Amino acid sequence: MCDFYQQAADVIEQLIQKKGSIKGLTYNRNVNVKTSKTCYALVCETLKYKSVIDQLIELTPGLDKEFKKNKTIKYSLLVVMIYELLFSTNGKIKGGGQAKKLLSHYQAPINSALARMKIQKKVSENIDLLPDNIRYPITLPRYVRVNTLFNDCDENCITNVMDHFINVDQFERLSKPPKLQTKSITKENGSIEQQTTIILGEKEFYQDLDFPEILVFHHGVDLHDHKMLLNGQIILQDKASCLPSFILSPPPGSVCIDSCSAPGNKTSLLSAQMKNTGKIFAIEKDTKRCGTLIKLTKRSHCKNIETINDSFLNLKHDDPKFKDVEYILCDPSCSGSGIVNRLDYLLPTKYSSDEIVTDENDEDLDEILNQQGEKSKSQQKSKEKEKEQPTTLNKKELKKEKKRKLKEMKQQGGGSSNNKKQLPKDNKLPLVPIKSKEEIEEEERVEEEKRVKLLADFQLSIIQHAFAFPNVKKVIYSTCSTHQLENEDVVKRAIDELNKNGEKWRVVKILPHWNNSRGLPIYKNSDYSIRMTPSKDFTIGFFVALFEKIIQSDNNNNNNNNNNNNSENNNEISKIIQSDDNNNNNNNNNNNNNNNNNNNNNNNNNKNKNNNKNKNSNNNNNNNKLNINSENIKLDQESDKKHPKKKLKSK
Repeated sequence: MCDFYQQAADVIEQLIQKKGSIKGLTYNRNVNVKTSKTCYALVCETLKYKSVIDQLIELTPGLDKEFKKNKTIKYSLLVVMIYELLFSTNGKIKGGGQAKKLLSHYQAPINSALARMKIQKKVSENIDLLPDNIRYPITLPRYVRVNTLFNDCDENCITNVMDHFINVDQFERLSKPPKLQTKSITKENGSIEQQTTIILGEKEFYQDLDFPEILVFHHGVDLHDHKMLLNGQIILQDKASCLPSFILSPPPGSVCIDSCSAPGNKTSLLSAQMKNTGKIFAIEKDTKRCGTLIKLTKRSHCKNIETINDSFLNLKHDDPKFKDVEYILCDPSCSGSGIVNRLDYLLPTKYSSDEIVTDENDEDLDEILNQQGEKSKSQQKSKEKEKEQPTTLNKKELKKEKKRKLKEMKQQGGGSSNNKKQLPKDNKLPLVPIKSKEEIEEEERVEEEKRVKLLADFQLSIIQHAFAFPNVKKVIYSTCSTHQLENEDVVKRAIDELNKNGEKWRVVKILPHWNNSRGLPIYKNSDYSIRMTPSKDFTIGFFVALFEKIIQSDNNNNNNNNNNNNSENNNEISKIIQSDDNNNNNNNNNNNNNNNNNNNNNNNNNKNKNNNKNKNSNNNNNNNKLNINSENIKLDQESDKKHPKKKLKSK
């Protein structure tokens, strides 16, 4: 049998047991780089067709039973060899061995099952059997973060890295991000969907517009063994994964906690933001991952980190060690539903558990370094044991092991009396009801909902514990999940609980110019958070929210402002009242003056009336006199007429 098959099968077996990532397990071998790359390619291609191969094993009569009966052939090896036989460009299995014999015996039934599957799905090509997420994968670019701590925080570190890629590795730097390409794809259900990708050449890169430390490369660029990665000058980290540290941005000299630190990329970026000053308490519960955290932060030249191998929930708020903590980063375990472009998520099958690994940084060297160290230690221990123990003991142990295996084989053969006793009286096994595909999918959906709910409760407990530190100012919360239950709902539950007795914390609007990547409209100011998606932002699915404590001085200022406003209002009111009083007084005075004027007018009028009366009386008198005189004249005239001599005398 070809060595490549066994190597690829070992990697898939460990992936099923969740003992690492594809790259970590593939390159963690004492083989050259070329062999590792061949094995890596075979593992990736096998995993793409894994769901199809599982169906073929079920549809081929007798193959499933034969495989389970034959304990010498592993499931992972069977999957690799079926891929090589049916879906590879070779179309045949190299080498020999029991697995090849088994598949050669069932080759015709397997081909027949494959033909029936194509007819059922109405396709003609093997690639059309793949699910949509594999046929049309969202290819994200390769993000490289320049470690600004390298060479004692050299100011030219970013320029030096770009110059190395240009001059040594023959990359071309683009002055601006390339154009986007949109294409239409047809889904399994017949719907047409638009998919947008970044058009970037394999030897091209550009500097990110938001964060100059991030360089963007073609998705196929392999930098796992690059010199600058191994010496800590660059770090492979998705842009979205950098956001929590960039947004929290603790100033130099501050004290921080990274509550769930491993593998350590966010922690090292916090250290870079603080320019290796102050203090970072890096918390990690798992001992193995804590070792990875120490190695990666050491490789990143971090000098201000104190690692604590414990649960964040066990930290005491009154511990003097944490009295100056002002900034806390919370990136707890999540469902990982935002992770894309990673074949590890094809692994859950009926032959393995349905748990999902959720570390978005699995393609870094964290696991490679960790497992290389463990492997060297185990090799040293085994050598020491061989030296200490004589050969006679080894022979005895081998005999015991052989006897034990023989007993197990007899028990598994089905001929022992113990097995017969376990059967019912009619020697027939009980019938197990076969569930439909819809029933299985519904059960999986319900289980996933329960799992996400438990994760959300755990995430809430993490950030609530962070809020309780006495001098904390800012807490940032992030997940690599797309579920509302783990993102906006957790933030709403947290802020409602914090402010139930008055406003003490608020959600801060982050990256306001990112108009297309805001949180769902679930609660007030929910758009202040960031929700990144592969289709819009070309990163993994990610969620970030920033909490900020409302300091007492702010409340005092608000109260003072309110008091000032109240005093100003009171002054204005008093002014209004005084002006009203003055106006009333003036009005009263005016009324009095008017009354006086009226009195004067009345007096004048009376005087005028009296004068008029007097005048009238005088006029009457005068008129009377005139009348008398006129009458006298008339009488005189009449008497003159009668006595003309008297007239002459009077003259």
